[in-house]
Amino acid sequence: MLITVYGDRVRAARILRRMKSSDVAAKLGWPASKQTRLEYAERSYLHPAQLAEVSQLLEFPEKYFQQIPPAALAPEDLLFRAPVATPKKEKSYLAEFARSVGEVLEWLDDHHRLPPVKIPALPSNTPAAQAASEVRRSLGVGDSHPIPHLTHLAERAGVPVVMRGSTRSVALHDPDEADYEAVTEKHLGYSARVGQHGDRPVTVIRANHSWERVRWTVAHEIGHVTLHAQGINEQSEEQASLFASELLAPARFVQEELPSHVTLASLTELKLKWGISLGALITHLYSNRLIDSERFETLRRQLYTRTNSSTGRSWGRDEPGWDAREVEKPRLLVTWMERCLGFAAPNAVSQLSGLWPSDLIASMVSGQREKSLGGRERPTQKRRPASNVVELAAWRREA
Repeated sequence: MLITVYGDRVRAARILRRMKSSDVAAKLGWPASKQTRLEYAERSYLHPAQLAEVSQLLEFPEKYFQQIPPAALAPEDLLFRAPVATPKKEKSYLAEFARSVGEVLEWLDDHHRLPPVKIPALPSNTPAAQAASEVRRSLGVGDSHPIPHLTHLAERAGVPVVMRGSTRSVALHDPDEADYEAVTEKHLGYSARVGQHGDRPVTVIRANHSWERVRWTVAHEIGHVTLHAQGINEQSEEQASLFASELLAPARFVQEELPSHVTLASLTELKLKWGISLGALITHLYSNRLIDSERFETLRRQLYTRTNSSTGRSWGRDEPGWDAREVEKPRLLVTWMERCLGFAAPNAVSQLSGLWPSDLIASMVSGQREKSLGGRERPTQKRRPASNVVELAAWRREA
């Protein structure tokens, strides 16, 4: 008896394991041409023993390969401009990861409807101030008020956020790739429209210890969701950046609070009030002609040359107020798992679905805001000085 499998599923699983097609073929003991045909045929037929071997090698349940795959999501569909040095395999991985997130969300949505998408989709040439004001209204925040928890409000407005962690199986298959994934990826986040009809925006960000960077990255990705529903172009990154700063700190209201002589000390107060980094705030003021080029250059030079005495690094790395807030963490994915299934433990979710391996689920929920058994959120520990932080690659070598 032959079993029907979908080639797109085989290819997706291989990419999520960061394996080469030729390596998979070699380990399965068949020609590379057969592996290529298997991955690019809409349907193929395998003997049960062959499917079991594919499942064991790629560490995905057999059921995964037998289900009709979700709508394709190509690297060029991602709403971000990858750095020039970003290899094709990384872009493919990011696309497949986002597609998997979308499939999990649709599965949960079948159990309990997700929040409707309220973030507007506007023309890409919409002025940043206008676009940010419309998004603030969709979030339920007035223009004159700071946004208290941007990630939470974005999710309530129908844009799930995933703080991606490294996958266990990457390290199992190729330790060098695990270090690459954790250390050398250059992007901070990206967005995509997922689901069978591409109508659910999703934002994926890398885990980061900087509350300033996380907030601004989420704001930047909301800019892509708002302005670039039809795709990105050469101006997209600048447009999303202008939008992000305006969303966090509307220029016309920040202007009212500026002293006659702008200093880093005075800007630190504004930073903590509005929840935007000094680096972004300085650029924001200059872009809106609230400071001249001379003051802009002076402030930037001071920011990147002064040393933070508590960390030993420049203010450009650890700004004043670097430890004043906790890093915002998403919560929608875990909340919906608990609401629909009664639990969010990756092993249990994996077993119940029968589709996704537990480590893939874990990489989706590892950065989510945790809750205790009683339902109360666990307090997040304060950031430690950089000198006490162990790099992931070094930790793996010592473990």
